[in-house]
Amino acid sequence: MIMWIASYPKSGNTWMRALLSCYLFDEYHDKNQDVFSKMKIIKSFPKEFAFRGIIDKNYLIKNKLGAYKYYIQAQEKINKDPNLHIIKTHNFCGSLNGHDFTNKQNTIGSIYIVRDPRDVAVSYASFAGISCEESVNLLLNDNRISFVDKYYPEVRLSWKSHLISWLSFPAPRLLVKYEDLLKNTAGILRDTIIFINQFFNNKIIIDEDKIMRVVNECNFSKLQNLEEKMGFDESFIKQNKFFRKGKEKSWENILSENLIKQIENNFSKEMKKLNYI
Repeated sequence: MIMWIASYPKSGNTWMRALLSCYLFDEYHDKNQDVFSKMKIIKSFPKEFAFRGIIDKNYLIKNKLGAYKYYIQAQEKINKDPNLHIIKTHNFCGSLNGHDFTNKQNTIGSIYIVRDPRDVAVSYASFAGISCEESVNLLLNDNRISFVDKYYPEVRLSWKSHLISWLSFPAPRLLVKYEDLLKNTAGILRDTIIFINQFFNNKIIIDEDKIMRVVNECNFSKLQNLEEKMGFDESFIKQNKFFRKGKEKSWENILSENLIKQIENNFSKEMKKLNYI
């Protein structure tokens, strides 16, 4: 079964993936391996690997959104291996043209990471090399779709629709606020391991020393230095840093009053529930 690490882009998904890959799968890693290499054990979806033997490329060339109707089939293929699969996604948890992203037969649960949408807008603008105005427009866009490996639609929609879709899915879920992950990385990592443990027959040992070692290894400044040294292949624009600042409330000094109002007016109910406003 699949355990999703889900989030809207630039909300902390990659950082959580780094923490979990270093803690859960350390026996698979070379001790000299860098964090970016270790992270690759947690794969992303949708990606081409999941659709091999399922879809012909010629079909995808002619049908721009055609891959989506095979998402369940691709997950069934993954789940032929009976182990727990922890997989990252930025896709919303809903249907496109009558085809579901996932279902209860393939999803055992999710770790959903949410971040103040005002900070998401600022972070994505830097990541994608666009203006804050363009970034906010994407944040509000309920038709937002990106493509992975050229042919596989990652349906993101607006920040609000993405959030609601995952909070509405009927499966166990751990909601993690990015801001809490910043303030209490060790505690959130511990809570996440405890959450995942309910799906393992052989329970993961909660080792406080190991938690602190992993937190130190995945310290944001260390990830920044590692990216400076060797680059990061998930960067959208190579000269723009993926691990930029990793702070909260950076929007206060960057977003205009008009852009702040647009975000807060559109997402008022959800932001109040999450204590962002």
